Amino acid sequence: MKKTCAVLLACFISLFCLLSCGLEAFYYIDYIPNSDMHLTTKATIRLPSSSDEGYNNYFTHFMIFYRIYISDIQEDALIASTRTNDVFNKLINLALTSDFAALYSLTDKTSTDVSTSNLENAFYRRNYFLLTLENASITSILDSGSLGRTLVIEFPPNTGTNPTLTLNGGTQYVLLRATEGPGLNFKPQPDRHFLNHPDLYNTANINPQTNPDVATNSKPNILYSYVSMYIAAVGKSYELPPRNIYSQPTFIGVFRLAESS
Repeated sequence: MKKTCAVLLACFISLFCLLSCGLEAFYYIDYIPNSDMHLTTKATIRLPSSSDEGYNNYFTHFMIFYRIYISDIQEDALIASTRTNDVFNKLINLALTSDFAALYSLTDKTSTDVSTSNLENAFYRRNYFLLTLENASITSILDSGSLGRTLVIEFPPNTGTNPTLTLNGGTQYVLLRATEGPGLNFKPQPDRHFLNHPDLYNTANINPQTNPDVATNSKPNILYSYVSMYIAAVGKSYELPPRNIYSQPTFIGVFRLAESS
């Protein structure tokens, strides 16, 4: 009996030593289900609940990445979240196809070896930035209080109508572009709203100081703009200091921006 206790004690001490010497704990937050797209004007996302894996323990908020793509075509057809739409995406902007393919390894839910440890950097490298809201903090709106609710993102086609975000049909929050990213502080032109405008699709404005969130296009007669979006969950680990942990990102869809006037 004494020998058995001694063996168990030794095993416990060994395990404690392993943990205290840097054996990294495994954290996991389940991904967000794919959105239901309605042409290029609306996406409905059913957010995970607190009972889903990781959302009761580590979750802090959701974040949405976006990038704008200027184009010479006006298209309202459905753009699904699969790579089978490469031909159509190329018609909009070649950069859209390139970015979608590069980020697919992170969004592929069938993969068993996806690492999200550098998720934000992966999006920033593709010039995707974090969505913001007018007169509200998107981090506060999409915190634990949003769990289990239905998120709707709408891009009405009506001229001058700003796109919005709502939860369970509640307050409509106007979507805004970012003004900063890693190493960048910029002044979006013509402003921070997601509306099509000559200053937005003017390639002279696509630079780190003005519109780094816009993908250029070498085709003639550029007159239209689209935005691609992804959503991911963010959490905090239990280490000190805590570090960010992420779910797999989910592709929301591609929306066409309404005319500003």
